[in-house]
Amino acid sequence: DSYFGCPFNLEGCNSTILNLTSKDPNCMVYRNDTIIEQPSDLLNIDARFVDETKKFISNNKDRPFFFYFASYHTHMPQFASKNYINTTERGLFGDALAQFDGDVGDILAYLQEVGIANRTFVVFTGDNGPALGHEVLGGEQGPLKCGKGTTWDGGMREPAIMWWPGIIMPNTLSYALVNSMDIFPTALSLAGGKPPTDRALDGYDMTELITGQSAQGPRDHILYYSGKYLMAARLNQYKAHFYTMGSHCHGDYPDADCRGSTKLKAHDPPLLFDLDHDPKERDPLDTKTFATALAAIVDVVANHNKTMTFAPPQIGIDNNKDNYPCCNPSCSPRPTCCKC
Repeated sequence: DSYFGCPFNLEGCNSTILNLTSKDPNCMVYRNDTIIEQPSDLLNIDARFVDETKKFISNNKDRPFFFYFASYHTHMPQFASKNYINTTERGLFGDALAQFDGDVGDILAYLQEVGIANRTFVVFTGDNGPALGHEVLGGEQGPLKCGKGTTWDGGMREPAIMWWPGIIMPNTLSYALVNSMDIFPTALSLAGGKPPTDRALDGYDMTELITGQSAQGPRDHILYYSGKYLMAARLNQYKAHFYTMGSHCHGDYPDADCRGSTKLKAHDPPLLFDLDHDPKERDPLDTKTFATALAAIVDVVANHNKTMTFAPPQIGIDNNKDNYPCCNPSCSPRPTCCKC
């Protein structure tokens, strides 16, 4: 295994594109367990990411491999290299997105160049919806409700593009339910591996779906968590919200359901939507009329809760900025002295 990148939220650290205060740490670039650059030169980081990707592919092209390309784009702060800056009509967000698109294109072209495109499965997707509080710099959720940090579909439903020349036909459209947790068991299956037997996996093997052997795939439900709260659940086209809450990512967004000031609210009966006919989640169904659909979702949640064990949260364990990674740990004063 190997790692190259910055395991850090770039909004919270100083770099060549963002200077906060002397009390904030400098962004860093790691190679495996070693910091090789601090603060990060983000205006040149994309070319280095692509170069590292090509090296990894070249070194592993003769055996099964798993490679995760976690781009900084298009999370705030938005940025792009000199080859992409001021090249789109969408401003800095568009430039950042064009940069990301170019990076992906370079990687796909290299897979073809080294002759392994027809035996390489590629998934392109995101982890959450847009931060609407950043307005034009935060992205768009289209017709969906709310965005990042909420369990409305604008926050959780993501585009996914799958590419495998010779296996996945171009311009194929699927409405099957897929979760990012399905990537692991699917990749494991495609590589000829077997899933571990000492733990429960939340993902499903999607091999038959992506190869066209199944139109729907094995997944029929999605569970929506926010922290420790199971906020909502979807079974086929029906989604029930047991709780809703806004997000700090949306500021004073016009829809009050999205705002950070909107606190956790329980719904009894749950808010029930038919996402096939109401993807905007605007018109809740009558839960008495659709009692069978709601009861089926409640059963899914009950079965899930029987096997769910919460691990200790890992976010916010240590917020002391003096303990943030530093390439020169004996220097002073921290964090401003952390430079290499």
